[in-house]
Amino acid sequence: MSRVTLFHRAPAAALPLIEVDGLRTRIDLSDRLGGVGPFDEAATGRFARGRRVSGWTSRPEGADPRALAGPGVVSFTVDPRRVLANRAAQREEDPSAVWDRMRSLAEWLAEVDGDVAALPDDLEVHQELPVRAKLVRIHAPDLTPDDLGAHAPLVAAVADEDRVAAKLVMHLELVLADGAADSVAYHAACAFAWREDVDAGDLGRRIARADVGTVLETVLVDQEDGAPAAVAELRRVLDELRAEAEQRDGDLGALMMERSERSLAGIVRG
Repeated sequence: MSRVTLFHRAPAAALPLIEVDGLRTRIDLSDRLGGVGPFDEAATGRFARGRRVSGWTSRPEGADPRALAGPGVVSFTVDPRRVLANRAAQREEDPSAVWDRMRSLAEWLAEVDGDVAALPDDLEVHQELPVRAKLVRIHAPDLTPDDLGAHAPLVAAVADEDRVAAKLVMHLELVLADGAADSVAYHAACAFAWREDVDAGDLGRRIARADVGTVLETVLVDQEDGAPAAVAELRRVLDELRAEAEQRDGDLGALMMERSERSLAGIVRG
């Protein structure tokens, strides 16, 4: 039987962990690595004590899934014979008894002649941990204008236009975020980092060869009319990095990456 793609929602702060370590959050638990709630307490056997990753067979849209687990959108594939599924409405009505009514995803698919699109929109699928990292893909996060604030026009103009520039602006946004996972700058960094189109395999090499100062300065000059407030914030950070690099007789790009990694470490620690 063919594997089926599931969509998973996660907090923005969990996305770096997911990228590095594979899927480590759970769809209906708001904490980064998940607590054990009534639904988990009721599970037995291999799913007991929260040993699961959950997802939907259709990409969850709208306010409810986003509020439930966060703006991150992740997909992975499962063997329908090895996972359990039931409708979210039943879990919400009775989180304990729903485990007794779980059926394999294969059984649900048999009822609709294998048509994944015909499955209920609120069908939740639960897989035993761990999900293999190589099957995980992070999609463009579902961020609102409020999440991105003054950086929304910058994201719209740059994120899909030039991926080298977008990734370098991402690092500058992380420096601006300074370890704050709830900041507009971190949300903008996530929007620059993950897009619907998969990045080219040579992107890392192209970024390593780029003239960081020139690329960033070009972006800021080009976008200062469309996103003046965001550009002003990022220019201030870039000027500070330049001054520090000159003082240390160091490389601007290396310093930006160092500060970016420090900020990201703080975000991941929570």
